Amino acid sequence: MTDKVIETAPKILELVKKSKKILLHCHPYPDADSIGSVLAMTLALKKMGLEVIPILGDSEYPDDLIVLPHHDLLVKKNYSEIDTGEFDLFIILDSSTLGQVSRLAEVKIPKNMRTVVIDHHVTNLKYGDINLVDETYTATSQIIYDLFIRWGVEVDKDMAVCLFLGLYTDSGGFKYPSTTANTLAVGAELAKINSDFPRVIFEMENAKDPQEIAYEGLALSSIEKYFSGKLVMAAVPYEKLKEKGIQKGFTQGGVGNTLISVVGWEIGINFVEADPGVVLVSFRTRNSDKHDVSLIASMIGKGGGHKAAAGTTIYEPFEVAKKQLLETIAKTFPDLGKI
Repeated sequence: MTDKVIETAPKILELVKKSKKILLHCHPYPDADSIGSVLAMTLALKKMGLEVIPILGDSEYPDDLIVLPHHDLLVKKNYSEIDTGEFDLFIILDSSTLGQVSRLAEVKIPKNMRTVVIDHHVTNLKYGDINLVDETYTATSQIIYDLFIRWGVEVDKDMAVCLFLGLYTDSGGFKYPSTTANTLAVGAELAKINSDFPRVIFEMENAKDPQEIAYEGLALSSIEKYFSGKLVMAAVPYEKLKEKGIQKGFTQGGVGNTLISVVGWEIGINFVEADPGVVLVSFRTRNSDKHDVSLIASMIGKGGGHKAAAGTTIYEPFEVAKKQLLETIAKTFPDLGKI
């Protein structure tokens, strides 16, 4: 537990206890850390007798996370579809910018609603009234666990599995460079509370839809090489998705991780035009100290993330977006050479 958490935890708790109605949200294309953090926080606040509404946000609920308990608590609305005037506190989890609250419309925070930002991304802009942003943590779920300890909230079995999956996925199965001894220690504590984690991991990792397999095949057959083969991009335009009948929700799998599994391919990019003029970009790198991909994600489009794994959305036509991305990468990482 860091000094930052110890210092900020009571300030957040004081604000929480004063609140009458609290809003939580999942970021667009939510992962296990986003959803797990929101569900665990929802359960904790309900234990404290507080009224809390967690909204799913822009995207559909991912099939591979059906295994998470109490996911039915998530209200299927995005930020634009709620009456923000009803809430006096918005706890914003795992979102480095307001653009991660919603990408469908400008996010406006009403004057009556205080904001608490809790996140571990180095690209976080610290835009809340209270900001608990600590990039030394592997996952937002890990910060939430430490918060609960400071608040004296008992972590039950359901909360534990939600936090464990967030920690597990954002650490890349405890393989990413951000993984520390503290990461493993928190994982061990959560595993003590709920020892059923092997089944939960299996169900999450083996819940693919046939469309995901179809997309992976399409993406891997669309690889383009740049910078003398040091960077590879699976570039899939909207027309290809439409031709194959693949819905955009099935395009955000593990393609980037597959790309950087090849020796010599230093940066792997999943680059897919999910809708005409809307390009989703997912970055992975073999060496995050040398090529911090969160820099690229924060410089182009609306994105952010980790040094080793990041993502953004570029609102430009396919070829224009690709050109902008490659030029940004060339300027940011001159060691790669010419495009």
